Amino acid sequence: MTSNNAPRSPFRRLPRRQKSGADYDRANFQHELTMILQRAHSVAASPREQFSDGTPVYDAASMTVIRLAALTERAEFGPWLESLTAEEVAGIRAMNNIIVYSGYATVDDEVFWETVTERIPEIVERLQRH
Repeated sequence: MTSNNAPRSPFRRLPRRQKSGADYDRANFQHELTMILQRAHSVAASPREQFSDGTPVYDAASMTVIRLAALTERAEFGPWLESLTAEEVAGIRAMNNIIVYSGYATVDDEVFWETVTERIPEIVERLQRH
């Protein structure tokens, strides 16, 4: 409770970290790529027939795309994203938009599966080498 007895909102904005700089950005970027790749591998290790809306593996696949798309929108990661083609960036963002804004009814599950289990690991490994 706050001093005015109003309940405290769980959706309050917290102060941003003050860390920045090339070394911090590089470490942050690499960590994020590692987490994305772990999610993609966990999806690929699951049976394809269990990949459907409402399952944990589908949710992990969704988060894989969402987190990768978020990296493409952050200016500080621009130098590392130069190894991606414009088509790849557009594809990542399009898949993200379908997942986030359109709902799963419009997702082609086969394309989604292939994106997360084949294309994203290749893209992430390339980014890690860059």
